[in-house]
Amino acid sequence: MKEKETEESEEPETETEPIEETQKQKRIPDLDEADTLTRTIVAFPRTMLKELQHTAIDKNVSQGAIIREALKRHLAELKKPIEENLEAIISDEELNEILEACTTYYGGFEVDGEKGFVETMKTNELLLSDLTPEQWIKVQEKISIGYSGYAFKPSLEEFASKFDVLEPTEEQREWLSTDTSEQEAETTVPEKT
Repeated sequence: MKEKETEESEEPETETEPIEETQKQKRIPDLDEADTLTRTIVAFPRTMLKELQHTAIDKNVSQGAIIREALKRHLAELKKPIEENLEAIISDEELNEILEACTTYYGGFEVDGEKGFVETMKTNELLLSDLTPEQWIKVQEKISIGYSGYAFKPSLEEFASKFDVLEPTEEQREWLSTDTSEQEAETTVPEKT
């Protein structure tokens, strides 16, 4: 009698196994199933939803996986630094030419005057706010040299106001109104002794 019960209990298991395999074969793979998922309700226009359904069937991937992948890409794009998303308004080549033109024979840097940095940028209709962060670092180095080259240094506010015609950003304006020689000292790496 015990044998019959065992045989009877084995039969339903063998009957359900093929059904489970069939369900697994028909199931569309979810690329994120290893991660913990939270159910969310999102409303889509019908045309977009139909397109999503067709794409999911064509690619043999769940609709949720497609949506998550698109959202993941979008969020990654938003996390990129702003400078990567923007094209440079001033080319590096053009900026290098301006910086070289304002560099004196002995390595100084002209900020004022007809051949100075401010006038050259103004003549070329270029603004400090047009610079990329990398370009601004190059300009900072040169401006520091220019400031330290004054025989009679202007006040920091007076020095910063020279650049107002170039419409600096708030960060740039703040940097220009601080002691650039101190900033230069902070950015240099101390030598090993």
